[in-house]
Amino acid sequence: MGFTDGALRLLSDYMSQAVRERPDHVAFLYGEQTITYREFAQQAEKLACYLLKLGVQKGDRLAYLMTPRPEFFYLYMAASRIGAIIVGIGTRQSNREIEYVLNNSEAIAVFTLHSMYEYDYQERFEKILPRCPSVKHICIVGGPAKLENALSFDEILQGDYSEYLPALLEREAQVSTDDGLIIVYTSGSTGVPKGALMSHKNIIHMSLVEIGMCEAGSDDIWINHLPVNHVSGATEVGATAIVANSTQVLEPFNPVRTLELIQQHKVTILGQVPTMFAMEFALPDYDKYDLSSLRRVVISGAAAPMEILRKMKETMCDYCYNCLGLTEVSGLITYTEKGADLETLNLTVGKVAPDFEMKLVDKNRQEVPPGEVGEIAYRGTSVIKEYFKLPEATAAAFDNEGWFYSGDLGFIDEDGNLRMVGRSKEMYITNGENIYPAEVEDAIMRYTGVMLCAVVGVPHEISGHVGRAYIVPLPGHQIDTDDLKEFLKEYLATYKIPREYVFREALPMTLLGKIEKKLLRQEVEAELQAKNQA
Repeated sequence: MGFTDGALRLLSDYMSQAVRERPDHVAFLYGEQTITYREFAQQAEKLACYLLKLGVQKGDRLAYLMTPRPEFFYLYMAASRIGAIIVGIGTRQSNREIEYVLNNSEAIAVFTLHSMYEYDYQERFEKILPRCPSVKHICIVGGPAKLENALSFDEILQGDYSEYLPALLEREAQVSTDDGLIIVYTSGSTGVPKGALMSHKNIIHMSLVEIGMCEAGSDDIWINHLPVNHVSGATEVGATAIVANSTQVLEPFNPVRTLELIQQHKVTILGQVPTMFAMEFALPDYDKYDLSSLRRVVISGAAAPMEILRKMKETMCDYCYNCLGLTEVSGLITYTEKGADLETLNLTVGKVAPDFEMKLVDKNRQEVPPGEVGEIAYRGTSVIKEYFKLPEATAAAFDNEGWFYSGDLGFIDEDGNLRMVGRSKEMYITNGENIYPAEVEDAIMRYTGVMLCAVVGVPHEISGHVGRAYIVPLPGHQIDTDDLKEFLKEYLATYKIPREYVFREALPMTLLGKIEKKLLRQEVEAELQAKNQA
């Protein structure tokens, strides 16, 4: 494959490599469409020429609001070839959040879906764009353009821009592997969203490591049903499958459709967060699907419950990996070992990949000994260098030696695996004792009948803070609180066991399927304010 070929300096070079070696190999399966690497490269080239016609300069930002679909990848590779930077917007973000991303990134163009579910994005952008002076162009994906001066993506691809091919080759030669390619905005759970600027080199290196760890190749078929404004859909699957010259099945997540697509297209590599697996396993006819084609299954993004891990191994694939992924490292950075047992998958996220460095530090950024909790820091080629236009945030999170300080807390166990205990800002103190929510959540998820849980600290007059557990039971299960508390004594010191329990049918989730604790903490704050006012 020539994965380490020094001539492959840009992400789009891996697309071009596939065209040279296997032009008719399938790049994407999307609905009824089958798109080869040759067709992929042709469409990306046409879009790149169109962008040059618009006057897009090296380093200009191009925002996109899309689901996993071919048009996203055409834009991704077109930007790669001309040195532009694409900027992700979430399909469920509010108007104010979208406005922030556009203005912070100073995007000059927007590529947006026509509509999705209850959202009419053209109507929304009609209200948003007057407050975003940098945006000069808008393109509508998946439908006709209704906005003034907007074009549809289909209209663009019908044009002839061949006169710009010499300019494209000239521009491409000017793009460096260290140049930015994509800005992914953090969730903003701890403040203002920060735009992580990833270079070609960052993304390529992370992808090469992932390919090596998962033993992926060009004959693999990945399913990409993850948000493409997030590293999960844009780099961990999207870019990695291109670097491997593999095939991607594209479709937004739906538990039934996921199983249907795995069966239909013989998907070999599946990556999801625990919530996605839980939704699939809860389907009454789950066992009817043929999932025997799967050879690698990756779970990441949150604690992995024992029941879910057991069913993954029994019904999907024995080679399951629990991984840690971060925006600031361009994707995945830790992996459990191939064939890891259930206990290891449940309690740890494995070891940092050999190509990276990791250390755990105290509040003074001095290393702590193995077994002691510390903040996790990373260094390596895939670690970004900056948050876009946020020099103070960059200086706070990155040091001069290239270390990124994540804000995540963990410790190294006796087997050398990393165990997560939460984020430093999520920790709360009960009677002088530090409580790490992730540790408590791991214990609760071991209890039969728990599908989801989140633990937050709530103010207490005597103890300072105590734990409140928000729990979603599995369908058909009722959970006895006293029995749960008794169960937790086997895994947790008494002071760590939550004092309050809230049972719900659902919890607020991010688009990726992570529990949005920020909203739960806001709920606690609102309760406290109401109590004080009373």
